[in-house]
Amino acid sequence: MNTTTSTRFVTTTLAAIVLLFSLWQITSAIVQLQTVSRNISELQTQPNSVIKVNPEQWLIIAGSHGAGGASLQARLRATARSADVSLTRIEIKPQNTNAIDEVRATAQASGNIKAIADFIYQLENEAPALVIERVRISKANVDQLDLDLMLLARMSKRDEQ
Repeated sequence: MNTTTSTRFVTTTLAAIVLLFSLWQITSAIVQLQTVSRNISELQTQPNSVIKVNPEQWLIIAGSHGAGGASLQARLRATARSADVSLTRIEIKPQNTNAIDEVRATAQASGNIKAIADFIYQLENEAPALVIERVRISKANVDQLDLDLMLLARMSKRDEQ
């Protein structure tokens, strides 16, 4: 094989590889497009199967900011017990006149890494859901973490039942 023949062979081989790669990418894109189209059509044909969400399950129902703060404090304590976290401090912040439907709190807790992860997960995923605005995690010792949180809860001012 001379230089011209080997150059043609390499060029032809590279062209075949590029062509096969392009065909593979096009095939993958078509398969993904079909999957997305199928998922969209399934969603469009099942509008009645969508779960209705009651917005009140995400709110603390309370007659006043103080009652909302007490409810938030009870929620934090119950969640800490459930997650096996030691809750060392809870402070309910004064009402913000610009945001009367909010209750804010800061809290400090400690526990092992699994307990802290479970605590944070429960705060954000169980009703009424709380928004963690700020979190600071520090290592207390080998198997303990300290947690400093700033939380926000939405509140609906109604007469308590």
